[in-house]
Amino acid sequence: MEIPALILAALLLTAGLVGSARRALGTKTGLGRTIVSSVLAVASLWPLGLLFARPLGLVDADGAWDAGGPSLLAAVLLALLWIQVASVLILVTLEALAPTASVPSLPHLIRSTYARARRARRIAQLAKIASSSGLTRVLRTGPAHQGFADALVTAINRSGVTFVKLGQLLATRQDLLPDSVTDALSSLQSHASPVPLEQVRKVIRDELGAEPEEIFASFTPEPMAAASVAQIHAARTHDGREVAVKVQRPAARAQVRDDIAVLQHAAEIAEQRFEWARSMHLTSLVHELMDTIRQELDYRQELTNTRALEHALKDIDQIGTPEPIAELTTSKVLVATRLAGLPLSEARERIVTLDEDLRDQLADDLVAALIEGIFIKGIFHADLHPGNIMLLDSQELGLLDFGSIGVLDSEARQVLATLIYGIVHDDAVTATNAFVLGFDVPEELDHTQLQRDIGREIALVQGTHDLDAGLFARLFELARTHGVGIPGGVTAAFRSLAAVESSLLLLNPRMSLLEAARTRLGTIMRRLNSPGRLASQAIGSSAVSTAVARRMPMRVEEVSSALAEGRLTVDARPFASSDDRTWVRGLVDDAIGAVIAVAGLLVAALLITREGGPELVGALSLYEILGIGFAFGGSVLALRSVIRIFQRSTS
Repeated sequence: MEIPALILAALLLTAGLVGSARRALGTKTGLGRTIVSSVLAVASLWPLGLLFARPLGLVDADGAWDAGGPSLLAAVLLALLWIQVASVLILVTLEALAPTASVPSLPHLIRSTYARARRARRIAQLAKIASSSGLTRVLRTGPAHQGFADALVTAINRSGVTFVKLGQLLATRQDLLPDSVTDALSSLQSHASPVPLEQVRKVIRDELGAEPEEIFASFTPEPMAAASVAQIHAARTHDGREVAVKVQRPAARAQVRDDIAVLQHAAEIAEQRFEWARSMHLTSLVHELMDTIRQELDYRQELTNTRALEHALKDIDQIGTPEPIAELTTSKVLVATRLAGLPLSEARERIVTLDEDLRDQLADDLVAALIEGIFIKGIFHADLHPGNIMLLDSQELGLLDFGSIGVLDSEARQVLATLIYGIVHDDAVTATNAFVLGFDVPEELDHTQLQRDIGREIALVQGTHDLDAGLFARLFELARTHGVGIPGGVTAAFRSLAAVESSLLLLNPRMSLLEAARTRLGTIMRRLNSPGRLASQAIGSSAVSTAVARRMPMRVEEVSSALAEGRLTVDARPFASSDDRTWVRGLVDDAIGAVIAVAGLLVAALLITREGGPELVGALSLYEILGIGFAFGGSVLALRSVIRIFQRSTS
């Protein structure tokens, strides 16, 4: 029974040391290293205890065990003191060699190693694709190289879902890339082979908690469409509604997560090496586009977008949107009512059979929906190409694909409306002022040259009587030339205005977007600048100004009284932040602790080396016992100060 009892005592002692060592140091250390230091301290007790056995009178002159009551008690107390100091000493040594935060835990190390290996494999794969597509040969020149666009599209098509989505988003950034690149990127297709039905069923089961046949009255196994991120199946709900079930591919999110890390690293390297990447602020651009892709991967965001756009279109009778079903929508599954009809890109033959007045009305409603959404509601469909607009069987229009919508705040709407108003009414001064107010202009901007350039573009618009994609492309080129940054929401508005042109030509070839904008923008400008709206804004501004003004007399009186009475002082608070005060307090505490530790160790040395004094336990005198106590306290305080130094240097 002696060995099990010793083992149990050692375990209990180790457990006690784990907590006491942390409390003695007054800081948080890794649990693993704390346990290791406690085990080593307990293990050192037996061999070192034999060295103190004779001075304590625990063994006689012949080496036989002869422990009396006082001697045994003193031995136990000294042993406890020793293992406490030993565990703290070992723990401080481990912290000095490798601070807690610098060494990952084993599970984290395994996960990070696996992630690095997976990322390295992906980087090697992408490097091979870039080399074989010719992209590496044109990277130094960048978008200005004649072969850059083709090489980029070839590489993207071979690189998977993340890069296809990234390329499609880059195709909309005419403010950053030349037309040759954006035109090439617009040809990217995200069609893909469908995933096996069992994988689709598993996603639905994991997300909605039941088999498709239980959730829906009918579920079509063959997909209606399959893209790189998701595929869509037809279904019917139990209450008889025809719905489309959008199911995210199982591997899409993991692949995007891995590719994002690779892309961000590649963007940082490109900015270091290539001037064109620095001028584009490539790292920031990649972060922005990756945020957009993350949002598109969460179908709950698309649900919110659909509802917001549905509300923005409520006043337009001839345009509808699918109705999302919230209770059947998760981050990976989206269920919405299915619109019956054909996309405009596939409905040319049906369009020509429509009554001319109806076609005019549909085109007019489409323009109204876009212009009202951009300039009045601030919420609009960001990609109104013919594939996202349907001609319904009811001879109305329906909108599709709400993964990304445009959102503009009131100030951006006001400035953008003023810019377009200046363009369509041949007013270069108004357009230039709106351009400068609404966009991110550099300090060295040449306003005179900018006004001349905008005036030239306005003259082209007036001469051709067209407000088309070419105008917005030229505005983007003008912004790049002058170093002007265009906010994402405004870029989306320009893109949507440019994209709707092809849809309008299908519905009504005689319709001019310029004339439609000229007609409607006058009304919109009057609404944006109506006396009632300006009055309400003035009321808000005056309320803020009044609140500030009401405090001014009291503030002036306080300052003037203090000045007259000689009480005016300037209070400079170098440690106003609570973090600063905590840091200084920690330094002071550590300094005081270090002083006390040194004093304790000096007193301990004096007492232990002092001769004489009454003997209390074995050969130990009162002075020696007191010296041991001071040595213990001083050692712990000294080690506490040391570990704080190491931890502060790594924080």
